[in-house]
Amino acid sequence: MFWCLKIPLHDGLIVELSRTINELLRKVVTADDLGRYVREVYSYPLKTSQVSEPPDVVASDSSRVIKKLSLATVYAIQAVSANISLRESKSCKFVIKCTSGYYIPTLSEVIPEELVIRITQLLSRILEVDSVLEVIDSAEVALFDGSLISFLWGYSSRPLPKGFRSTGYSNFSNLRDVWYEIFRKITEIVKLVKPLFIAKTLRRSYYIDILLSEETPKEIKSEVNDLILINMLRRFGKLPKQPYILQPVYITTDKLPKPLNSLNINLSPLIPMTVTYVAFNHSTQPYQVSIPGVWGVDELVDIISSIYTYSHTGYPDPLRVVHSKSKLSTEEFKYVLYKLGLNSIPTGRELLGEFL
Repeated sequence: MFWCLKIPLHDGLIVELSRTINELLRKVVTADDLGRYVREVYSYPLKTSQVSEPPDVVASDSSRVIKKLSLATVYAIQAVSANISLRESKSCKFVIKCTSGYYIPTLSEVIPEELVIRITQLLSRILEVDSVLEVIDSAEVALFDGSLISFLWGYSSRPLPKGFRSTGYSNFSNLRDVWYEIFRKITEIVKLVKPLFIAKTLRRSYYIDILLSEETPKEIKSEVNDLILINMLRRFGKLPKQPYILQPVYITTDKLPKPLNSLNINLSPLIPMTVTYVAFNHSTQPYQVSIPGVWGVDELVDIISSIYTYSHTGYPDPLRVVHSKSKLSTEEFKYVLYKLGLNSIPTGRELLGEFL
């Protein structure tokens, strides 16, 4: 056991984790054997020489914590947006948006835990777009942490649970209302700036059919994703050493995941959207970027090159800043709950020595 490291992992779990990691590594190695199926992919260099003053940039991120008690689930969300400028005459401007609430199961209603998580995720997106609209000013570009699809995820006509409460957001009656608020405000943002949705983690793959030939067996295609193939190309030296973007793909409504692809809603001007991968630094993995609308290669290069000054370390610094300022830790959350008097509410775990 790992008791010497104060990590209570039993030997059996270490064995199972070892199997999991080995299987993941085998998938990466398997991708290396796909060389005969891989197609050439076009890449386009970013303009890294500063020919004009970099634009003012708005960036946003949020964090949320959920704590289950015996009689209720309590949550907290905070979002931070910043207007960041490299001009000497301007200083950074920050806006913080917060909400909290709870869910109490009732006799007439039992919902899956995943629904509470989904609702809090939607609320965190509202806080992000709300705070961005407050700090846009003269910014030209807005940076969001996550793909555009992740912001449009969660549409449903399902009513909000009767036992669900949120401070400041009590005017929603169902998930569709929350989703519409996010959609409407992103649409407002699109009219004011160029929004770049930059995803650290992969929600959907768009390049499988571009990177793999038609002869690739279906069972192989189902075992890989964009980043596995792109990282394979990197290791084989088939991608540039300098900052670049990949040949963009254009996602229309019919290519969206369900239920977005079948909604009787006009999704423009967000859809169609342009998707590419950008590598600001050859030593780091590329990030998936999605932008509302259809953008040509030259336009795309110009837009993404405009934030290179903020991103030459590999990831946009404005997003790094708002991520650190919005981050909520579970321990801090529990400490605040304790100080606010929640220790008087039973958690059901007191006999285990856990009071919050």
